[in-house]
Amino acid sequence: MNFNIFNSLILAGVIQGFVFAFIWLFNKKYRAKSTYYLIALILVYSLSNLQYYLLDIGVFDYTRFYDLYQIPLSLLMPPLMLLYGLSLMDTKYTWGTKKWLLFTPFTVLFLLASYYKYQLLVNQRPSGYSEFLDGIPLWAEFVAIVFSAIVILFLLYKISNHQRNRQFSLSKVSPKLNWFRNILIFNLFAILLWTYSEIAFASESENYYYYPVWLVVALIIYWMGHVGIYKYGVDQERKNIRSHARSTYSISDQPPMKSDTIRALEHFLIAEKNFLDSQLTLEKTAEKLQVSQGHLSKLINTELQQSFKDYLNNLRVTEAKLHLTNPDFANYTLAAIGLEAGFNSKSAFNASFKKITGMTPSQFKTKG
Repeated sequence: MNFNIFNSLILAGVIQGFVFAFIWLFNKKYRAKSTYYLIALILVYSLSNLQYYLLDIGVFDYTRFYDLYQIPLSLLMPPLMLLYGLSLMDTKYTWGTKKWLLFTPFTVLFLLASYYKYQLLVNQRPSGYSEFLDGIPLWAEFVAIVFSAIVILFLLYKISNHQRNRQFSLSKVSPKLNWFRNILIFNLFAILLWTYSEIAFASESENYYYYPVWLVVALIIYWMGHVGIYKYGVDQERKNIRSHARSTYSISDQPPMKSDTIRALEHFLIAEKNFLDSQLTLEKTAEKLQVSQGHLSKLINTELQQSFKDYLNNLRVTEAKLHLTNPDFANYTLAAIGLEAGFNSKSAFNASFKKITGMTPSQFKTKG
């Protein structure tokens, strides 16, 4: 048996993938269309790495592995990644049965490989197409490389459009997808490694060329499982907070307004709850109120005795305090509470909360 630090790390990634699947299976709160695709993708990554791990440590003989045991699981990764990415963006495609066409490359090459394996098992060499069938594992890998690159570039394009066109709405939580975009970019790096490994392996047939790829896949398994499930949980908490907050409380006791513009600002930010929009800027607010940006800034500084940013953050911290002291949200993450209060990240929430209250959100929650 060939055990080393590299295939040990690969095995750790495989086990981690199965752990994520186990957690998902026995925890109903993570059941959703997007997490179905996520777990399926993680399992495919894990099973793909597992079969190559068994080959590398010597459980399988190299020739018999590719002739009889290898399954082209890499062809399942692109369609599952695409379906997961689109479900994160809640993109309304009328797929119907058409989505199964995404699995055509896997189905075709799996059937061809199965026919070839069957013929070998009954000691008959497939007639007519033996040279082509011999090369199915290599063909499958290169088709998967091209397919994966196309899917990733398409998803990066869709995420860019989604982020650019995202509109704030009190009725819908729009997930932040920077983490998924970073994973896709990392996957592009993995594809470059994968391509190099295939070319190097074709000329020398040495497994160690695949170590970087398998290790990167192990990292992707952990990254997607940990962050993907965590982000889904945060988004669900945000939906619950927003549904509860809209029907029960609003911010009051604001300072008296001195001008029509400031009254309009109060209505836009507080009555319409646009302060919850993490993408809101002074420029967008001025445009909405149909005044110049400089004039609005001057009025806020003069009449409210603070900057637009500080005014927004004070509103958001006040909102966050309501959530932090609400027993219904006692077990919710600070990330969900901060994002629902209008901050664009947990770090920005912590910094602003401490600046305004003199304590961190967790300290305030404990004290309360």
